[in-house]
Amino acid sequence: MNAFLKTIKGPASGAKYPLDPQVQNQVGRGIECKVLLDDSLASRIHAVIFYEEDSWWVADKESRNGVFLGGVKIDEARLMHGNVIRFGSVEFEFNEVRDPADLPLLCESRTVVFDAPIDVNDSGRSYLQALQDADRTADFLDLYQLSLKLLACDSPGEVIRLAIELLHEHTGASVTGFLWFSDDGRLKPKLVIPEEEAGEVSLSESLTELVCNQRRACRLDALASDSSVSLEDFAEAICTPLLYQQKVLGAVHIYRRQGRFSESDFAFCVSAANILSAALARAQKDATLQADHQRLVAKSGSFDEMIGESEPMQILKSKIARVARASGSVLVRGESGAGKELVARALHKASPRADRPLLSVNCAAIPAELMESQLFGHKKGAFTSADSDHQGLFEQADAGTLFLDEVGEMTLEGQAKLLRILEGHPFLPVGGVKEITVDVRVIAATNRELSDFVKERKFREDLYYRLSVFELYIPPLRDRGSDIERLLNHFLEHFRHQHGRPSLSFSPAARQKLLACHWPGNVRQLRNVIDSAVVMAESDIIQPDDLPLRGDTELETLRLDYWEEKLIRQALSRHGATVQDAAKLLGIGRATLYRKIKEYEIEVS
Repeated sequence: MNAFLKTIKGPASGAKYPLDPQVQNQVGRGIECKVLLDDSLASRIHAVIFYEEDSWWVADKESRNGVFLGGVKIDEARLMHGNVIRFGSVEFEFNEVRDPADLPLLCESRTVVFDAPIDVNDSGRSYLQALQDADRTADFLDLYQLSLKLLACDSPGEVIRLAIELLHEHTGASVTGFLWFSDDGRLKPKLVIPEEEAGEVSLSESLTELVCNQRRACRLDALASDSSVSLEDFAEAICTPLLYQQKVLGAVHIYRRQGRFSESDFAFCVSAANILSAALARAQKDATLQADHQRLVAKSGSFDEMIGESEPMQILKSKIARVARASGSVLVRGESGAGKELVARALHKASPRADRPLLSVNCAAIPAELMESQLFGHKKGAFTSADSDHQGLFEQADAGTLFLDEVGEMTLEGQAKLLRILEGHPFLPVGGVKEITVDVRVIAATNRELSDFVKERKFREDLYYRLSVFELYIPPLRDRGSDIERLLNHFLEHFRHQHGRPSLSFSPAARQKLLACHWPGNVRQLRNVIDSAVVMAESDIIQPDDLPLRGDTELETLRLDYWEEKLIRQALSRHGATVQDAAKLLGIGRATLYRKIKEYEIEVS
């Protein structure tokens, strides 16, 4: 008399449904059905399967599309092991088993009042339909409010709390909990309301199998006899898994010590769990991205604020504040390493587009033949390696800001398309036939004189004037006075913590050497020098020799006698201390060199 149905065609293929010989097992779209069909061709109560006269039977319940046994439409028929039954478009195989142990695993100490498969590809239509059929307008309003609250929440913990509080209040439950998987693969309470009931929320092995492995939501009644299962203190429970993209995120449990849950309570819980699953997955992804971002920032030593109080920087900051509010294109000029991308981020952050994307691209790093494809996109088959459609950077940055570094390296064809976009015209992806219109603010940067490129016909004159509606110049580091020391302290603080050397500091000589440096590589060079010095310093004090500075990149002093002595010593060293050869190299007479050697007290072997 033990039997079950196995889905062989339709949603949740492979799912198994144990049949109760003591009752009529309803099959249909209704939430009250033992075998729930997510099928538009099925009726609410499509058929029943029951045990009578030592046999299993199936009977049509006046369904719209009938019941088919072995491909033949029937009203009522005896079932045999291996029969194929079709309800609507869903097909099942009927299986009889001699040993109850061969039935699909349920819960050993509880009677399952109702259970239903949860399909990650299903939007929960059947459960929402059950609420609609029961005219549960208040349920829909609560689900709507829950959706709005979860959309505005980025914290996984807060997402869980909001959903559990709503379920607890809506169902009138005694205890409501969210459980997630521990490292040993068991479900452990994460949040329980009320908190003092946390010890009461747990699952037996068989219920874990049902809810998480078989991915079925269920209602359990009060027939408990196994004291090892904590559910015995409750009159009824609802358990439903949280599924997202084939992954079980956890489970929601709701318990009542007195009274019963209704079918609408079950439908509401499953619907709320579907919403919670999507919101929790999104919040977890956002939290991961935020953590990754923080790690990248910490590792790179970059900074959001523009460090600097010198007069040139104060002028630049003032211009940024005014230009950011405008809508035109911006051309940022400055030497390599001066911080052009930092200025672009500051412009975007202070603009009305701050809550939309900022994308950056170095035009010099893109091969000329791929320039148009990367910026404007391409269609599948547009060229040999175009295996799929590609969305260009302009389309990705729609409604936001696009930073084009080294814009002078852009091809003339790319310049023509860029000009059309800046003039408000649509553009065609490579190989495309449908034009695309975007709203993008362009910030361009260069360390070259674009006006010279225009004269050489390497850059379009009309594009140059269109880009330079607003022009910002970043002063080189050597012209920023006291800002050098501020940046020294900033990078030292960052890298000594990154490299685990919190007590490291500069010696006075090393600090003076850094402050006197000419810094042709600007802030980028300064950052790299400090990073290297923190790693290479042998003691807790950074000495001048720990600084990877080449002699031709620093101006230790402007005093002529210092450089004269240094050049004489280098010339004598290079020529084996031969005064005659050294004098020729220096371009002075031998007598003059002897006098200088005596003046600077230089020993000559």
